[in-house]
Amino acid sequence: MGKKIRRISLIVIGAILLSIVVQFLCNIIFVKPYVAEPKLGGDGLLNEMLYKSEVLEDSYFEDSEKISNNLAGALEEIDLRLDCSDFTANNVIRFYIENKHRLESVNKEEIKNSFLNYKYWFSEYDGRKDSMCYWSENHQILFAVNEYLAGQEWPNEKFSDGNNGSWHKEFAAERINAWMEQRYYYGFTEYYSNNYYIENIAPMSNFIQFASDKDMVDKMKIVMDIIWYDVASQSYKYTTEDGKIRYGFMSASGRNYLDNKASDDTGNSNRLRYFIDLIMNNGEEYKEFTRNFYICFKRMYESGVYEVPQVIKEIFNDETPIQVIKSSSGLTLTELESEGLIGMNTNQIMMQTNMESFTNTEVINNSIDFMNEYKLFNNEFLNDFKMVNVWPLTLFNLLDEVSNLANPSTNGKAIQRSNVYTYQTPYYSMSTNQAHFAGDYADQHNVNVTNLSNNLSVFTAQPARVSTRGQYWVGYGRLPYSVQSTNVNVTIYDVPTKKGFLEPHIVEYTHAYFPVGLFDEVNLEHMDKGYVFGRVNDTYVMLAAKSSEQATFRFKNDYASIEEIETDLSKIKTNVAAMITASGDLRYDLILEGGHNHAWITEVSSVLEDGSFNEFVNRVLANEYSFNEMEVNYNSNGNKYDVKYDEYFKLNNQDVDVDYNRFESVYSNTERMAEEIVISFNGYSLELNYKENKRKIK
Repeated sequence: MGKKIRRISLIVIGAILLSIVVQFLCNIIFVKPYVAEPKLGGDGLLNEMLYKSEVLEDSYFEDSEKISNNLAGALEEIDLRLDCSDFTANNVIRFYIENKHRLESVNKEEIKNSFLNYKYWFSEYDGRKDSMCYWSENHQILFAVNEYLAGQEWPNEKFSDGNNGSWHKEFAAERINAWMEQRYYYGFTEYYSNNYYIENIAPMSNFIQFASDKDMVDKMKIVMDIIWYDVASQSYKYTTEDGKIRYGFMSASGRNYLDNKASDDTGNSNRLRYFIDLIMNNGEEYKEFTRNFYICFKRMYESGVYEVPQVIKEIFNDETPIQVIKSSSGLTLTELESEGLIGMNTNQIMMQTNMESFTNTEVINNSIDFMNEYKLFNNEFLNDFKMVNVWPLTLFNLLDEVSNLANPSTNGKAIQRSNVYTYQTPYYSMSTNQAHFAGDYADQHNVNVTNLSNNLSVFTAQPARVSTRGQYWVGYGRLPYSVQSTNVNVTIYDVPTKKGFLEPHIVEYTHAYFPVGLFDEVNLEHMDKGYVFGRVNDTYVMLAAKSSEQATFRFKNDYASIEEIETDLSKIKTNVAAMITASGDLRYDLILEGGHNHAWITEVSSVLEDGSFNEFVNRVLANEYSFNEMEVNYNSNGNKYDVKYDEYFKLNNQDVDVDYNRFESVYSNTERMAEEIVISFNGYSLELNYKENKRKIK
């Protein structure tokens, strides 16, 4: 009897193991990532047509063949459901709404058919595969507004999933309402991103101008106010050499690329600069700018349906000599759970995924549930999840334990709550996401940046990739412990010695973006002690680097060939590489290598504070500075900074609170998740209440 039981037990165990192996192999063999193959490429002449449509003669639209050819590339992107085709759809639907009264029927049918056969959300399954990214914050609102306006335009037409336009409009409205509510109460997940904010503003503009639901439009205006307050409060005003007034929007951010943090000229050129100029200067400087997202905002703004409140314009123009601005955006993963935002409801999936949290312990079971529910494993971005989509893990909800034990590097994609401290003077600004999840994997985070002028910012990083992979300056491999008070930032890195699970590479050093040729003057005489100094106009900066062990402090050029440096430059954003190359000095990659506990101090100053550049250098060199056992002790200008990695930040022996309210500044003091937001400055004010749909401008 005992042998029979053992035999049956072995058969059952064997069958279970076999079923797991078979399912795993089937996933590997049959669940392939879907890759679309466009033939035309690009969006044709949509850009030009959208820009010029206001002044084009009606006769232009009578040439249906020409219009078809001009739209062909754009409609192909939509028809093939290419990733980022939601960007293109945003611009096509505006072109259609603005010009449908004069488009020939054949062109209207082409556009209509593309929108009827498009997919706008995970759940709208029609049997077709695609690899679109639906989930990040900007994609969510793009897809939802595109769907809302398409449903509004063609309410009785059947879409590819079998539902008609009216249904799609209502379903899109549900997501738009969820997105607006989450942004109001929790802030922007992709906080202070001069790259991604425009990708929110464009669909928001389309919705405000064209949506039929007045209550929703009014709420979208509230959220639009908040995004412009974000931009204004984090911007610094400056005057160019030719006398033009501009506003630099450069801050610690949830998602940035190299050009977004290398300078205002590279980070905001072709981006928010044009939007801000329209608000503050009626768009005088950029009348001929044709970028589609800007045209969406420009058309909406000039139509008069939305006006940036005067208080926000006053904040843009604030010339207070010294300003400290604190803020908090987003949720932690534990808050996501406590707020009831993990689950299969639309608003739950939206919040979880716009944080880009998929494999983290708190959410991974839910992630696999909705990927199974909505047949998402063929999506190129999500295809690797098939590896853990085996029935014992999903049936018994064991994936959280797997994530906890394995701690995959993909956990670092999650954009969690920020606490941003920004210090502004007429000469510079410095911004830090305080004590932000030190040691965790990272993705596109930008924890700290110091802006010295409109064409030069400096920052440090622990590279996420080797330079040949093109991500060398984007984000971090592991997040540092970075803190700031006034003009001093202390950043401590625990440099990894071995790869984490699923981590493709590690780089065993830290570095700084310090492009020598873009400074007016540098002092590199103290590099043997770990110091470099730079001057731009009347602004000064010091970077000090220390390691717990023997280390070298040098520019990459000191050991790499000119060919290697030029190859590195070819891998980064063209406009940044062009600035460095044009400067005549290719030294820009400042490396600290050796040991695995690194500390960087950034101190910034000006002629007003320190007199001459040499006086600044001499004062800083005399400062007391030590780094032992992951603790920095630094004294400067009568202030004593004591910082221990992931443990404490003390200023003059007092603990510094780095847990902020939603807004803390002279402009607004608003608690997190508050019902009412009040912004006031210089005699003007704005009162917002999302729940009551109240927007009071004074």
